[in-house]
Amino acid sequence: MLNITVDASLLGLGLYHRQARTGVGRVNEQLVHGLWQAPDVRLSLAAPTHLAETMRYARQTFGAGGPTFINRVGEQRWAGLENTLLSPFAPESLPSKVIREGFYRTKKALGRDQARFGMGQVPRGGVYHSPFYAIPAPIGQDSGIRKVQTIHDLIPVFHPEWFPDGDDSVKRMIGTLPADACVVTVSEATKQDFCNYTHFDPDRVVPIRLAASKDLFHPVSDEGRQRAVRQRLGVGEEPYLLSLATLEPRKNIDHLIRCFVQLVESGALSAEVKLVLVGTKGWKFDKILAELARNESVQSRLVFTGFVPDEDLAPLYAGALAFVYPSLYEGFGLPPLEAMQCGLPVITSNVSSLPEVVGDAAIQVAPTDADALCQAMLDVTQSGALRTELAAKAVQRAGLFSWEKFVQEHITLYQTLTN
Repeated sequence: MLNITVDASLLGLGLYHRQARTGVGRVNEQLVHGLWQAPDVRLSLAAPTHLAETMRYARQTFGAGGPTFINRVGEQRWAGLENTLLSPFAPESLPSKVIREGFYRTKKALGRDQARFGMGQVPRGGVYHSPFYAIPAPIGQDSGIRKVQTIHDLIPVFHPEWFPDGDDSVKRMIGTLPADACVVTVSEATKQDFCNYTHFDPDRVVPIRLAASKDLFHPVSDEGRQRAVRQRLGVGEEPYLLSLATLEPRKNIDHLIRCFVQLVESGALSAEVKLVLVGTKGWKFDKILAELARNESVQSRLVFTGFVPDEDLAPLYAGALAFVYPSLYEGFGLPPLEAMQCGLPVITSNVSSLPEVVGDAAIQVAPTDADALCQAMLDVTQSGALRTELAAKAVQRAGLFSWEKFVQEHITLYQTLTN
C-alpha cells in the first residue's frame, strides 16, 4: 500500500475564490480524486495554507470518511471552529468573508498563521506531493519522506513582464526545492525549460501530461442546450469564433482582437461572424479594452462573457465555428485540448508545449504572425470541409489523453520512489 500525502490547499482556495478554479486547480482536483479512488493508495491531505477552506472542501467532497489531514491536531481544531461558524453561509457571501477575515487577523495576532504539520502522521518512506505550492521546509528537510514537486511552467521566470510587479513565486519554489525531490512537469517542453534553467538531473524530472474531463468536455449535439447557453451568455444566434483564456498579456488576446478587427474592416470575414471571448479579467485588461475603444464599428461583434461555469463550456465549444488560442507561452495548454475533445476545430500557436498537445490535429501559427492568424480564421470560417476534417482529427487526438492515465503515471512514479 502506497502512503501518499498531497497538498490540497489550492482546492480549498478554489472553494471560496472562483478565479482559483482554473486549469491548475483542475489538475490538483483530478490528482486528489484519482488517488482517493485508487485501491493501492492510502491518501492523506496537507494544507500549508488555507487549512479551514481545504478541510471544508474535503468534507463537502468526500464526506466524514474522507482523507485525513497531516496538519497538527490543534490547528485542525481551530479550522474546525472556523468552519462551524462558516457552515450556514455560502462560501462567497459577505458573512463568509467577514468571518474568514476575522479568523485570519486573530491567527496572525496569535502567531498561528503559519501551518504546522504533525510529522508523525507522515509515514516513513511515504510520499509528499505538492502539485502547486512549494514543499514546506519541515517536509523538505526530512530525508525519510520522498518528495515530489509539480512544475507547471516557468513563465514568471522567463517573462516577469507578463505579471503585475513581476512574479518570483516559481523562482522561490525552485530555490527551496529539496535536493532529493523528484519533479513532475506537465509537458516535455516544460521539462526542457526546467532542466535548462536549473541544470537539475533530467532523470529526476518526469513529464506527465494533463487531460480534459470527459464528463465536462465532449461533443454536444443538443441544439436546444447550445441555444440556451448562448442566450444566457449573450452570444446570440450568429456564427462565432471562440477563445477561452484569462484576459492577460500572455494569452495574446489583444493580438487576436486586432486580427479579427482587421478581417472585419477589410470585409474579408462574413458580416455575421462574431468573436466570443470567455475568461475573467486579468492584468492589463485595459490594454484589451483599448482595442475595442479604437474600433467602435466592430464592438457589436465582440462578446465578452466573463467567467463561464464548467458545465456550460461544452455547449459553448460545440456551437462555435472554431476555437482560437494564440497564446505566447503555455506549460501545457488545457483549453485547446478541451476544445478538441468537444469536436471543435482549433487554431493555436506553434510555440512551447502547444504542438505537443494538438499534434497535426489543429492549425498552428506563429503567435505574432498577424497574416497567418487572419488566414487561418478565414480558412475555417469559409470552409465547411476543413472544419469537418479538423473536428474529426481533434476528437481522435484528444483520445490520447486521459485523467486515468495521468493518475496512473503518478502512481507508477510513487512506486518507483518507494521501492
